[in-house]
Amino acid sequence: MPDPTKTNSRSDPPAQPRAGPLAGRRRLLQGGLGVAPVLMTLVSRPVLAVTSAGQCTTPSGFVSANASTAGRGVICTGHTPAFWANSQNFSAWPAGYNAQPPGQVSRFNAFFTPNINPGNPTFVAVLQGNAGTGNAAKDQVAQYVVAALLNVGPPVLTPVLSAAAVKDIWSEFATNGSFSPSAGASWSAAEIIAYLQTTMQ
Repeated sequence: MPDPTKTNSRSDPPAQPRAGPLAGRRRLLQGGLGVAPVLMTLVSRPVLAVTSAGQCTTPSGFVSANASTAGRGVICTGHTPAFWANSQNFSAWPAGYNAQPPGQVSRFNAFFTPNINPGNPTFVAVLQGNAGTGNAAKDQVAQYVVAALLNVGPPVLTPVLSAAAVKDIWSEFATNGSFSPSAGASWSAAEIIAYLQTTMQ
């Protein structure tokens, strides 16, 4: 005779699979695998950032800019080497620099070290691409650092740079052949110019 206190295992309904936390975790993990490449794309940082028109940042900020910080720079209204080299714009040169007499004409070696050899070209000659270093890349960097120095002002057209910072770019590049805007980063002549162009209109 069967014991009435014991339940009949044959008459119990089969256990239903739970759709609780275990299944939810499984769905989350499966869905998360498809999202991983998107997340990887969002957190990867470019070597050189692209800034919006007129916006600029410091050299180190330019290296570290990513999707979350892009477009947060300040506005720069600096002029290109061609602008400063144009005789029609000589009256716009900042105080302390002279494109032509009267006064002593500004020369590269008076403001930058190491000096350009041979000779001591005027700012205008350097801005025109005639630095005469015998190295085209070096001549171009010289062209852009002179323009960047004039953009420091006064009036200040590139608030992300100082005269000392511009001179440091030249000094390090002319000595080492590259410029390091931050730890682990090294810019070639082309990258220095690309950065300085973001401070110019």
